[in-house]
This record gives sequence, C-alpha cells and structure tokens, in this order.
Amino acid sequence: MLDSTAFYAGVPSTSISKYCTTPSVVKEVSHIKKLSMIVSALIDSNKLSIIEPLHNSVEEVRRIANKSGDLQKLSDTDISIIALGIQLKKNGYDVTIVSDDYSIQNLANFSGLRFSPVMTKGITRTIRWFLYCSGCGKAFYNSNMAICDVCGTKLRRRMRYDRIRNL
Repeated sequence: MLDSTAFYAGVPSTSISKYCTTPSVVKEVSHIKKLSMIVSALIDSNKLSIIEPLHNSVEEVRRIANKSGDLQKLSDTDISIIALGIQLKKNGYDVTIVSDDYSIQNLANFSGLRFSPVMTKGITRTIRWFLYCSGCGKAFYNSNMAICDVCGTKLRRRMRYDRIRNL
C-alpha cells in the first residue's frame, strides 16, 4: 500500500514489488509531472493497482481514528489508505502501508496493520490523543470539537498517558 510520501521518495520506481494505492493518493501526486508519468508506467506494467476503498471500510477507519484521537490530523486521502489496508487485510492479503506520515503510522498500528517508513525513522510507540482546553482545563475524549463548550477557548491536542489496550 503506497501513501503519497512513498511516491515522493521514489519507492515504486526503485522496486520490483507490486503495489496498490487509492485514487485520492494518485490525485494527490499527479500534479507533479514526473510522478504522474511514474504512476502511468506502473499501472501499464501491472505493478500498481488503484482501488477505491469501500464506504464501510472508510467509516470503520473514522471510528478507530476518533478513538485514537488522530481523526483531526488525517486527510480523506490518509483515511482512504488505512481503509483500503483494512479491507485488503480482511480479504486475506498481507498488507504493509508505506508512509512517513506519523498519524497514518499511528492509526495503522491501532488498526492492526503493519507500516514501513521511507525517509524517516517512523513511530516507535502508539499514541492516543485527546483534546483539552488551555482556558478552563476541560478534557475532551473521542470528540471532534474545535472550541471548548465551557469557556469558548480553542482546543489543543495532547498525548493521553493512560495506555488503553482495547479499542
């Protein structure tokens, strides 16, 4: 599974492996002519499959991302990569997501998927996030709010230190 960062790093053009990605990743990298040509060549040589994840897989990822606290940091493209990974894993495929995006790596870990960083070390532990208000101190778990409902201060993201094992 290739995220945009894998294309930027040149991974698919230096390997003999077969890959897959989502249409939104292709759209994200296609503005760069060289990458657009690489994507076309990989598709033509059957080294790259482009698959749209199913709606229920996308919704499952949104639920998991909300529980991990990553939802606000993920784009629709990021969510599509994880969703396709979950979908393929459920169909019996061995899935590794190639990405340098820490939020994608964190969510992949929460989803039971392997990941492989390209140009970075990658995450070394899984993190749960929560939102908090620096004005009144209220904490918001599993929330998509941006503003505190008590005092109106913009919410910030912070690591959750209690390690909850089960989603």
